[in-house]
Amino acid sequence: MADTPTPSRGRRDLVRVLVEVEPFHLDRPFDYLLGDLPDTVDVGWRIEVVFSGRVRRALVVGRPDHTDVEESRLRAAKRVLGEYPWASADDLALFDWAADRWLGTRSDVIRHALPGRAVRVEESFVDDGLLPWAPVDARPTSRTPGPAPDPPAAWAAYERGVADLWASLADGADTRVWRPLPGEDVGIRLAEAAMATLAGGRDVLVVVPDANSRVAVALVAHLRGHAGLERDEVVDVTGLSSGSAISRAWLRARTGRARVLVGERRVAFWPLARPGLYVVVDEANPAHKERRSPRHHVREVALERARRDGAVALLTAHVPSAPTWALLRAGRIGGVTAPRAAEVAAAPTVLVDADSGLRLGRRGTGVVRDAVRDGAYAVVLAARRGEGTAMVCANCGHRPVCPDCGSSVAGAGRGLTCRTCGWGTPGRRCRDCGGNEFVPLAAGTRRLATELRQSVDVPVQVMEGYDADVPPAPAVLVMTRGSVMDAPPGPVGGVVVGDVDSLMRRPAVDAPEDTLRLLMALGSWLGGTDAPMVVVTREPDAAVVTALRRWDAGGFWRDEADARAPFPPARTAIAVTAPTTEVASRVAEAVAVDLDTLALGPAPVPDGHRLLVLTTDRVATTARLRALRTPWSADNVALVVDVDPVDLA
Repeated sequence: MADTPTPSRGRRDLVRVLVEVEPFHLDRPFDYLLGDLPDTVDVGWRIEVVFSGRVRRALVVGRPDHTDVEESRLRAAKRVLGEYPWASADDLALFDWAADRWLGTRSDVIRHALPGRAVRVEESFVDDGLLPWAPVDARPTSRTPGPAPDPPAAWAAYERGVADLWASLADGADTRVWRPLPGEDVGIRLAEAAMATLAGGRDVLVVVPDANSRVAVALVAHLRGHAGLERDEVVDVTGLSSGSAISRAWLRARTGRARVLVGERRVAFWPLARPGLYVVVDEANPAHKERRSPRHHVREVALERARRDGAVALLTAHVPSAPTWALLRAGRIGGVTAPRAAEVAAAPTVLVDADSGLRLGRRGTGVVRDAVRDGAYAVVLAARRGEGTAMVCANCGHRPVCPDCGSSVAGAGRGLTCRTCGWGTPGRRCRDCGGNEFVPLAAGTRRLATELRQSVDVPVQVMEGYDADVPPAPAVLVMTRGSVMDAPPGPVGGVVVGDVDSLMRRPAVDAPEDTLRLLMALGSWLGGTDAPMVVVTREPDAAVVTALRRWDAGGFWRDEADARAPFPPARTAIAVTAPTTEVASRVAEAVAVDLDTLALGPAPVPDGHRLLVLTTDRVATTARLRALRTPWSADNVALVVDVDPVDLA
């Protein structure tokens, strides 16, 4: 029998690439001939190749000196996309980590990390001498403005952790969670931290939760106005939609021209020439979680980048997320906090109305009228999407909960169902009074707005997203949980939450901390003023209401974490959506191989059958899922996997 031919080594005509395609089983390198491409093509360059009969983009991950592919099957690459590297070797390692961490593909990560190509923008950078490539030290500006080595006076209120944070900003590494005082100007404080980082010759990346971030506006204005930085050095991409504008901003970062990058989650993987500080504003905000594969979370990306770069990661949070609280409790990250007495003194007055039959309560209605009479905004927080899904008895107000996991339940035909674990019952009967009529607990934004317009003579604006218009004060702003901004739109004379029960009893295990985050974010708008916050509730002793009144997020988590032992933060949650119940059952069998891993469900969802996996060993569980997903992808059996979902229902 003839010997198997040995691949020749020492070749210079090969290029190894990741082709930017979606199927999970194709997430591996492919070898091509260099063809007519310049020999300077190297790791990080972007090229085009023919793959499965179509021209596709590909990212070069190697220049091998041999290949195991038969010579007759090798195809030549088509063309190069810009004669410069789009990613460094360190970037590629980060992409690998992200794909593994969230069980996605590297092509998915690349799609988030790299922009589309804008040839005219590239040409302008060539004219400036920055492309095809310029070393970091050749960037146009070398100014390193900065304050005195000590923290500015406003930071003196935060006695714990500030000295260590400031000592690390210029040239050290650290990981901190900053809990701003109510009424704090978060944008200005972060600008001061950025200036301390710049003083050490290092760069800054700030991720904000929404396109209309007030924090971003204040931070950028302060850096440009007080630090003497030019527009190209402070790159603000919040709200950008133009492909050429995004490409220009990314190239400023890639070439080292940008000293400070500010944007939403799209910038999480963007490059920094000299990384020094990664900031995530309101780290528990669900907007920081990517909805497309690999469904990464900005918080985790920032923490990992800081670790790899020897930089500082700074998270801001009124109420830490479950993963962040777990890190704090384990001592793996530190805090930056004011003394409890200072927090309580700055906190707003919280009034609880548990007796009124009115939707906003008697106190709430009065607060709305007083706020607009004084020329300020009155903010009313309503249920998400106008109507809630949590059900209550129409007769006695009793709220049924799932007997298996304790979540609120939703209506399903004539019965009730749990959207967290899949439990259900075909009928409806109240455990307390025997009634069989159940209604949604929440009131809709439009219903609230209609009622309010009958009692005030100022504009009443419904805000159901970050892009909603804000009229000038005085006005009433009826907000959903998805429209609460990271800073107030102007002077706020009062906040009313008439549906707090529907918010904290949504059919989701993580509803309590998300509700407390929203309430404390809104309450912080009133910090330093006499304006009150009113919450209308049937459960005045609930943990969320108690923590809000005491302004004690730490106390909330100390109690909540122990009560939620099967769920985050004690375990990592992984949501798996399978096309059939049979596939879901096979997934459950594969992952639940020990007593520390639970598989709840499957529960029917619009696009399949959802399984919630709860594990104490994320790495081992995702490895088992990968072992299933790869061959199934080749057989056209698709799994949708979401590691660390922000909503467990």
